[in-house]
Amino acid sequence: MLRSYDKAGDISYSLGAFPTVELIKRRPEDIESVILRSDLRMTEEIESILAPVRDKVRVDDKSVARVAKKGNVYMLGVFRKRFARFGACDHVALMHPSDAGNLGTIMRTMLGFGIKRLAVVGEGSADVYDPKTVRASMGAVFALDICLYPDWSAYAAEHNESKLLFMLDERSVTLSSVTVPEPHALVFGNEGSGLPPELADEGTPVIIRHSRDIDSLNLPQAVAIGLYETTKHIFCGD
Repeated sequence: MLRSYDKAGDISYSLGAFPTVELIKRRPEDIESVILRSDLRMTEEIESILAPVRDKVRVDDKSVARVAKKGNVYMLGVFRKRFARFGACDHVALMHPSDAGNLGTIMRTMLGFGIKRLAVVGEGSADVYDPKTVRASMGAVFALDICLYPDWSAYAAEHNESKLLFMLDERSVTLSSVTVPEPHALVFGNEGSGLPPELADEGTPVIIRHSRDIDSLNLPQAVAIGLYETTKHIFCGD
């Protein structure tokens, strides 16, 4: 019997066809089962997608209803969580992100710009494997190496890459004026409080210029702009 999601557990769920298909494509070895609703319209395409994990597929309306809690979920994946440490490389570090939807959106944006390493820093951060995060990522979570750190000290002890710190500080320079070092980390703070002021000494504080018609950019917007600016030489030929 499937239980409601438990953050402390080793198992999570992908809710819906799209993230579950990404799970099957990218991490089939971590799949415990794929559960379908009896009224799912089976097509040749779906049959082909499910073929690699056919022995793990079952129909169970009650389990889908119990886990999904919404009537528009016809397929879900049950999978083992995976975390992976990574060495020096270009990556994103999020300090105390609080919103699962934002976290999932950031994961998808990272994958879109070819950055596949994510560090989440701080106990109590949004859960990278909460089904809400998985769904918001549209399955991008399954393409990333993700490592969790309890605090900044633990993260910094493993990562000495040059750091671009997205924060307001008297030393902040505009992102567009920075020569991007390699390898580097793009470091962002909590949606409400941002990065602690004392971190300004840990790298180069940067800001994203925008009009005075808004107070600030939200976290996914800032990450997207940061990723674009630091990868445009790859995608734009600059």
